[in-house]
Amino acid sequence: MMNWFIAAGGFLLTCLGVWETFMAVLHPRATVGPITKVINFGFHFLVRTQTFAHARVLVHCGPALIVTQVLCWATLLLFGISLIVWSQLGSGITATGSTPTDTDFVTAVYFSGFTITTLGVGDLVPRTPAMQFLTITAAGLGFSFFTLVLAYVISVYSTLARRNQFANEIEYRTGRTGDSLGYLRAYLTQSDPSLVNQDLYTLSSNMAELLESHHFYPVLHYFRFSESRYAMSRMLRFCLEVSSIMRAARQVDGYKPAASVEAVDRLWHASMQMLEETMLHFVVCHSTHSDPDPRLAIEVSQSICDSDDLASQLQAAFVDQQSVWLQDLNALAVCTRSESGKES
Repeated sequence: MMNWFIAAGGFLLTCLGVWETFMAVLHPRATVGPITKVINFGFHFLVRTQTFAHARVLVHCGPALIVTQVLCWATLLLFGISLIVWSQLGSGITATGSTPTDTDFVTAVYFSGFTITTLGVGDLVPRTPAMQFLTITAAGLGFSFFTLVLAYVISVYSTLARRNQFANEIEYRTGRTGDSLGYLRAYLTQSDPSLVNQDLYTLSSNMAELLESHHFYPVLHYFRFSESRYAMSRMLRFCLEVSSIMRAARQVDGYKPAASVEAVDRLWHASMQMLEETMLHFVVCHSTHSDPDPRLAIEVSQSICDSDDLASQLQAAFVDQQSVWLQDLNALAVCTRSESGKES
């Protein structure tokens, strides 16, 4: 009877390993299995401690998380099949020739290991149809597992490269300062609206792609870089500041923005959805830094407003827009330690 309980436990562990791999690699939404979720949160809180909260440590967070996830999935698969095999050693699985068959758990792990990795050492042989079927199934699972993991890692890093490319494009738009003001001054006074609209559509399209890539691969949230331009909070801050100031400019009497309403709103909604999804699936930090910051509107008003009254209209409208996203964005900055001065 005990053998059946051990085999049933092994079956459940194997199913859990398959499920964890399926949810992380094949399920195209920002959800993972329960074990992977615990690992992700564990990493998140670990890098928030003083011991690990250093730039040289943080840059290894993403790669270390992927390695930990893969090792966890592989361990579940290996130990699950080992428990099933363990009860069959000496009967359904025996040593070749006249060599006595070891029936300890280490031997079960050994047989399962070379079966999953398809090495086929051959010193232990399945004798019964059930164990022969298990051996074929384990080999198929192992081959599929390593293929999926390899594809997963390649996809994560290719997607990460595109995210970093988008960050660099934003950096170049601001003259490598990360400041939205330089970009806004040029485009709010741009005489050709087609250039403004084309760039806003490009930004919103890139943001939509960024959102979907983080749906497919939530592990991307944990990749950090020493260069601040690659921070998600910085990319979102630029896009939200640009769209917010342009939406606020519509409310200034007598000012006709060069950008179309559709182009501005598309960037706004794409950026807001990215922030909302990040808050839902990643951010577990809090920030009390939510005081309005009208400095950007004050600077921009000097370029497009002819009177103090119009400047006040722009500043008030910008603060209203900013209040929608400022605290959540600062919470993201706190979690990723990507911007100074945002932590409560």
